[in-house]
Amino acid sequence: MKALPYLFFLLLLTACGNADQDAAETAQEQATVAAQEAAYKAMMDGHDRVMPMMGRITQAQRTITEQLSAGGVSDDYRELLLAANEQLEDANDGMMNWMNRIRPLDELREENEADEVMDYIREQTRSIADVEADITSSLANANEIIQGDNHVHDGTEDHEH
Repeated sequence: MKALPYLFFLLLLTACGNADQDAAETAQEQATVAAQEAAYKAMMDGHDRVMPMMGRITQAQRTITEQLSAGGVSDDYRELLLAANEQLEDANDGMMNWMNRIRPLDELREENEADEVMDYIREQTRSIADVEADITSSLANANEIIQGDNHVHDGTEDHEH
């Protein structure tokens, strides 16, 4: 009978230890979920910065097409316009490809371990940053060419479009 209080004490100690361990595991899981959600949101914020630029790509390509269709541009300027249009198209394709590859967070969690989910999010965050850089530079280049006034057009220079 003297062992009964000790046995009760050990049982109580073990139960408290398990409760502390369960609470720690729950806290860790909640922290992991919160970190994933914050990282995914930051990645999608990158997407949200880039998406409005897509209309600017379309407008720049339209302007390039109009200038090419109008004719009378020098061969050098025509080559610049075609190169700028190709660069814009590549940037547009980069965004479309990124959007087609992106997977919802819930799906990622169902199919991957927590560290794999974070690796995927980090990779896609870098990828959308690259897309943003490509779009920004292609738009800047196209705008410089379109708005530049140093090209020859029907044998005359320095006029506006």
